[in-house]
Amino acid sequence: MIQETKHISFDLWLTLIRSGKDFKKEKAKQFCSFFQVQADAVEVEKTFREVDLLCNRINETVGKNVDSFEMYMLVLHKLGADMSSLRPETLEEFYRHTEQLFFRYPPQLLNDEILTLLKTLKSRGYTLNILSNTGYIKGRLLRRLMEYNGIAQYMDFQVYSDEVYASKPSPAIFEQMYRQAQDIYAGSLSKQNIVHIGDNILTDVGGAKSFGINAFLINEQSMTLKNIEDELSVFIA
Repeated sequence: MIQETKHISFDLWLTLIRSGKDFKKEKAKQFCSFFQVQADAVEVEKTFREVDLLCNRINETVGKNVDSFEMYMLVLHKLGADMSSLRPETLEEFYRHTEQLFFRYPPQLLNDEILTLLKTLKSRGYTLNILSNTGYIKGRLLRRLMEYNGIAQYMDFQVYSDEVYASKPSPAIFEQMYRQAQDIYAGSLSKQNIVHIGDNILTDVGGAKSFGINAFLINEQSMTLKNIEDELSVFIA
C-alpha cells in the first residue's frame, strides 16, 4: 500500500533558486585581483566552470564532498599560479570577499511562485527541508541566503553536502535527511512518507529512489503548486 506523503525534501540550485546575474563574472575578476593571477577574467570563469564540472562528477561518483577551498586550489593550479606560499587563512580571506560579492549579486528565486508554494505546502501540514550539494559556495553561506530570500522560514531543516561530508546521490546524505525528518515525527515517519523534488535525474531522482524514498523531476515551468500537488497525488493511497 502506498503511504501518504508527509515530508517534502527540496533540492536547491535550479529547483528553488538560480545563480545571480553577473556573480560568476565578477567573482572571476575578484579572483584575478586577489591572487594576482596572470589571466583574464574570461579564462578564469571558464576554468571555474571546468573545475566545477569535474568536482561535481567526483562527488556524484565517490559520494563525498570536494571542499570549496580545494576547488579554488584546483583553479589556481590549472591557471599555473604559484601556490608555494598559499595558506588556509588566505583562502578563508578570499572566501569572505566572495561572501560579500555573493550578496551584491544574490541568487534569484527560480520563479515568482516559490515562496507562495512553500507557504501553502506548510499551511497544508507538510514538513519541508532543503537537501543540496555544494560547490564553491559553502552551506554556511547558503543558510544566510535562505534567511535573506525568505525560504528559511518555511524549512524545518537544511542539509548541505559540505556539512555532512557526503553528496547526492550517495545514500549517506539521504540518510542524514531521513534522520532529521524522523526526529520531527518522533520516529514514526517511514521512507514512503517522503518525496524528494529536484532538477537532476541522477543525483535527485536516482539518489532518492535508490535510498527508498519517492522522487520526481522538476524544472522551472513545472515548479508550481498545481504541478507538485498533481505529482504528490500519485504517492497518496
